[in-house]
Amino acid sequence: MRKIWVFIACLLLPAMQAIASEKCRDEIFLRRAYLTVTGALPQAKSCVQFLDSRDPDKREALLDTLLESDLAIKYMQMHWGDILRIKSEFPSNLWPNGVQAYNRWIYEQLLNNVPYNKMVRDLLLSEGSNFRSPAANFYRGFQKRSAKNFYANINLLFLGNRNCTDNGHICFSQIKFKSTKEWKEEIIYLDYHKAAPWEQITLSDGTTFGLSEDSDWREAYVNWLTSPQNRRFAEVMVNRMWYWVFGKGIVNEPDDWREDNLPSDPELLKQLTDYFIDSNYDMRALMKKILLSDKFNSKTAPEGEYEPQRLPAEVIIDAISSSLGSWSTYSSRVPEPFTYYPPATRATHLGDATVSSTELELFGKVSRDVSLESQRNNAITSRQLLYLMNSSELEQRIRKSSFIKWIGENSKGIPHLASTITLRTLSRRATKQEIALYREHMEKNNLSMMELAIDIMWTQLNSNEFLYNH
Repeated sequence: MRKIWVFIACLLLPAMQAIASEKCRDEIFLRRAYLTVTGALPQAKSCVQFLDSRDPDKREALLDTLLESDLAIKYMQMHWGDILRIKSEFPSNLWPNGVQAYNRWIYEQLLNNVPYNKMVRDLLLSEGSNFRSPAANFYRGFQKRSAKNFYANINLLFLGNRNCTDNGHICFSQIKFKSTKEWKEEIIYLDYHKAAPWEQITLSDGTTFGLSEDSDWREAYVNWLTSPQNRRFAEVMVNRMWYWVFGKGIVNEPDDWREDNLPSDPELLKQLTDYFIDSNYDMRALMKKILLSDKFNSKTAPEGEYEPQRLPAEVIIDAISSSLGSWSTYSSRVPEPFTYYPPATRATHLGDATVSSTELELFGKVSRDVSLESQRNNAITSRQLLYLMNSSELEQRIRKSSFIKWIGENSKGIPHLASTITLRTLSRRATKQEIALYREHMEKNNLSMMELAIDIMWTQLNSNEFLYNH
């Protein structure tokens, strides 16, 4: 394959060029919205319908459709799986049956748009079998099962606090574990006979409450945590959602709230937090509000506000697979509930950090060993670029692609071939400049339509426009 031409052509693609209008072009918004909300590229048919529509409200209509889609729910489930460290083996050791149950519980919370405060409340007050009461896997997933460790992670996840020194951990000191005769099943239960070491708990903000005998001590803390009066609880989720959309929090890092790490835009954080609380902690409504913002609709930096982000590992691998029409295969070294994942399983839907591949590792798939957002590294590396430009495995996938074979045999000329491939990979039609370049390349090298299709596909998979959400 003509890799030098691939490199030159990449430079010519209009990946992030400035535009005159205040908002980004429709094709940029379309791709940006799909990747942000679903972690997937739009199908060519959806691209044509959106781009040709004259409906002035088509962007909001698209977001409504995407936010309620199964792809969006499963992509949000992946975000939650990262911070809750959902993983079969070390260090979480949830085991595949527990992972499957836990993922299903999160999926149902998101599908039913359960309010954020209720979802967290049910998670933190969970008990029972890790297989039959899936939320109880929250406590089973810790390598160090101590009240202090539970409390530290709860503070990190829901308050953005990396250093908590108050005695609130006592509220979680009743938690106990016992195994059953079923393989890898554990029961999470409370020791109601445990004597309280203090009559009163004092939190870092000065809040105090007593611990009653024969009661779940967690409840007093969770009531305080999820109360509308505790704005930090809502602020952290607002900021985390902003981070998931833009790759940078209003408070950044999103899980490191300190007096010397202030919000970059306090008024924006206040407005979004007010909206979130007033909406009864509606996560879907919050996401839509962020996606309708001027920042999300802006053209790319430096002229606009939106900053391009390299796609997460799972999204890149899925985008390559969907573009080629040939999907990566996955298997688990732990043989339950299945060893081999069904064909065409998306990497964003694996749900278990133990399951991976060489390509996912190359592009920075998270290990889920910690609950920090910073565990995901989306920086582009030379090894990744070398793989895209020189991998014999990728070359064979392109050459054997059923889509490439079909378009090579059924194209109606270079403009049709170029736009068909470009809609599939970059969510837009090919430009006149690109078509002229492809024609010149074809004539100069005496290529067949099939060979031109192969070169165009490899060119676009190597482009910044493909690798970045821009």
